Amino acid sequence: MASPFEAGGATRLLDGGIGTWLGSRDEALAAAPHLASLNSPERVANLHRAYVLAGAQALQANAWLALHLKEAEAERVVRAAADCLEDGIRDSQTPVAPFRLLSLAPGQGVPPAGRVALVDQLGRFDAVVLETLIDPWQLAWLAWLVEWSPVPVAATLVPDNRPESWQPADFAIRAQRAGARAVGVNCGYEDATGSASRAVAEMRQAVPRLAVMARPAAFDPHIWLKEAKACIQAGAHWVGGCCGSGPEEIAQLRAALIEPCEN
Repeated sequence: MASPFEAGGATRLLDGGIGTWLGSRDEALAAAPHLASLNSPERVANLHRAYVLAGAQALQANAWLALHLKEAEAERVVRAAADCLEDGIRDSQTPVAPFRLLSLAPGQGVPPAGRVALVDQLGRFDAVVLETLIDPWQLAWLAWLVEWSPVPVAATLVPDNRPESWQPADFAIRAQRAGARAVGVNCGYEDATGSASRAVAEMRQAVPRLAVMARPAAFDPHIWLKEAKACIQAGAHWVGGCCGSGPEEIAQLRAALIEPCEN
């Protein structure tokens, strides 16, 4: 299978929110949705299947906060998330299997000094995405993943319009230097409308050889769809959704990829 981080060709479709979608449908999962792959694997696999049927060409495993857990539990969560991903893809019976992504938030404090147990699971994915970065010190986690991961690693920023926020071009350049094979944006702030597409445009200019990914948050479905289309126009190679987006929203975005983008 080709790398998910090839920068050429038409824009491709990511899936939507995983943890927030699961938590919004089941109160028992809301407090720790990243553990749903252990506690409710069938529900997680069904969500992956729904995203494939909606048109997603890449799926993220449900293990977002794994790097916040103790080593043994982190490995179990990533292993279970990979199993759910495989089950969802198999059940969808899609003729072309989507890319398998492991999306992780940076851990708290400094990264481990060496290899940890979850590294053994990384080869089950096509790529790792270190997402929702907000501060340069978190790039230490990116460098650690790049060192130990057998698959390519990407990094994504939480986009923000405020002057004191981390500027997208600086983020992209630093991430590239740390070894990222792709950059992008993930999630966002409700009062920062338009920040995702502006960040995509700035990243494309700063690191033109890297693929750019975009997952705007869906606080309002209509605003989200408009912003996702704007990310396509800004040059994103992959576009999907974050908090608030589900299979229905991804199906709408699929139509936007097929039809000419409109403002």
